[in-house]
Amino acid sequence: MTVESWRKTIAAVCVIGLVAVVLLLSQSDRTSRPMAVNGDAVGQETGESLESYVGRAEQSLVEAPAGENAFGMITFAAPLDPESAAEVLSGLERVNAMVLLSASAMPIPEPVAGETRDDVFRRQLDRVDDSLAGIGDITAPRELNGVVAWDDGEAFRSVAADPAVLAVEVLPPDAAWGRFGVRPVDAGES
Repeated sequence: MTVESWRKTIAAVCVIGLVAVVLLLSQSDRTSRPMAVNGDAVGQETGESLESYVGRAEQSLVEAPAGENAFGMITFAAPLDPESAAEVLSGLERVNAMVLLSASAMPIPEPVAGETRDDVFRRQLDRVDDSLAGIGDITAPRELNGVVAWDDGEAFRSVAADPAVLAVEVLPPDAAWGRFGVRPVDAGES
């Protein structure tokens, strides 16, 4: 065999190998579908009545440890404007995401120096509104239905005592951000 034929053979083998690797990786669960939830989830289960959900959430709140932080979903009795929501949530260490209607929870940052949670909520709502601009008569909601937050059981119990709060469901302390599901709660259900 000549040097030229060896080069062609090596090039062909490399191309075939590269195609095989790409095909193999495209079938990986890590790239072809979303990462699975790790079993934990907050929110109303499909077919679950509002009364049952509130009872289940109350039980998780009772079981939430006082000295150990965990994630929890706070659902408002009625949608709250950003200022009212920020006031209700003022005692919490961290608010991780906003829940609007039946949309996926939207991660949000904590306020930076000179800002309030109200400012963060308004900025996120403005972004949603901007993303919907030009799509017919669709307008973004200007109120929050709930939030996902991070604090200990005592802080969550304190928030739950507010009359503006319908339910607080707390996950086990080992639940990791991004690895649990967030389902909306239909607070308008009778």
